[in-house]
Amino acid sequence: MVDPEVEVAVLGPVEIRGAAEAFNRSAARELVVYLALHRHGSRNDEWAEALWPHRSLSRATLHSTASDARRSLGQAVNGLAHLPRTGRRLRLENSVGTDVERFAFLASDPDPARLKDALGLVRGSLFAGLKLSDWAVFDGTQARVESMVADAALKGAEHSMAEGSGRDAEWMIRQAMRVNPYDERLHRALLRAADAQGNRVGLRSAMDQLRALAAEPWDPVSKLPPGLIGGDGCCSIHPQTMALFHELTQGRTPAAGRYPVRL
Repeated sequence: MVDPEVEVAVLGPVEIRGAAEAFNRSAARELVVYLALHRHGSRNDEWAEALWPHRSLSRATLHSTASDARRSLGQAVNGLAHLPRTGRRLRLENSVGTDVERFAFLASDPDPARLKDALGLVRGSLFAGLKLSDWAVFDGTQARVESMVADAALKGAEHSMAEGSGRDAEWMIRQAMRVNPYDERLHRALLRAADAQGNRVGLRSAMDQLRALAAEPWDPVSKLPPGLIGGDGCCSIHPQTMALFHELTQGRTPAAGRYPVRL
């Protein structure tokens, strides 16, 4: 993977690294994030509707937003603008990349150690700091990124526990939880990682954390925790998770190579 000249980082508080100048308009910064996650570009009416749903904006507003984004990003080393003027459709040049693409590249490497490198890119909540980010929920971008991070963490944790490192497994799972704390698969993996370390306190603490999440009220539109929501729309812990917790606390499934139990 060739390092981009500008990198849009969304796996935590949003950062645009390598931009030529500061953004004068916050909407211009949000536009760059949107375009970075839509590599094929977007028509003016599409990105306007994504950032300001159901609002009618003047052509002057759209023009000034795009112009500020273009000015702030600046030019690539080849002299071309990172955000070229292309009429009614905006598309970032390949000189602009994202930490999501970097994550995918690392996670696709056959060397399991690269999974830990990928998860090291996670700095906090996905798209943190954006004000106009509902598009990420409605067009599936957020769900795809969350799933990619969770899958990498689960794969990495499984490898680490097979190698006898419950501590590394726990770290990877907790990194993924910073992006998606509502995936119940991660909570089950966290239970197994605590058990692999012989950490009874950590095992119960992980279950308490899950119970607290299940008790939270949910926004039925923008927050749909995949593992914690039942068919009737009520939050609940999956029976498989409860069964795993009871098995681990009762000691019927000792992990290979586990550390001495810490009470």
